[in-house]
Amino acid sequence: MKIDEFIKKVNDRDGMGAEEVHKLIVFGPEHHRPIYQMPFDATNFIEIDTWATSNSLYWKKPDREYLSALIEEFLHTPIKERFPEKKYRLRWIDDNDDYGFANYFDCYHGKWSLVFKEDAKQYTQQGLDELKKINPHLAPAIDAMKELVEED
Repeated sequence: MKIDEFIKKVNDRDGMGAEEVHKLIVFGPEHHRPIYQMPFDATNFIEIDTWATSNSLYWKKPDREYLSALIEEFLHTPIKERFPEKKYRLRWIDDNDDYGFANYFDCYHGKWSLVFKEDAKQYTQQGLDELKKINPHLAPAIDAMKELVEED
């Protein structure tokens, strides 16, 4: 289970909240101070810090079982698989986006076109490698245009 997936599943449950803080996942009762902190690289329950004296004060048994199962699944995920994949866009012109120029490249069904930033396709590294395999003569340009998508 990826870090962002764990956080989403905790947040989707009524009465629970989680977020990422300084390479830790902090979680606890929704709208309260977190009572647990789990390092991104934790591999067992002993590495999870807690400030709770009794979990039954915060959640009923089904909620505790749900959270326990999520934690166990996360801890059994290899550390390298926990991190979300980075996404990239292909930026053609390194210019200010405020001028309204279409300065990103996309490839749809083998056809290349210029698009605006908000319409630009996001590629994983695997997707970019596939593009380079299909278009080996464009591989240097693809590497040069690769721009990391910053998460908002």
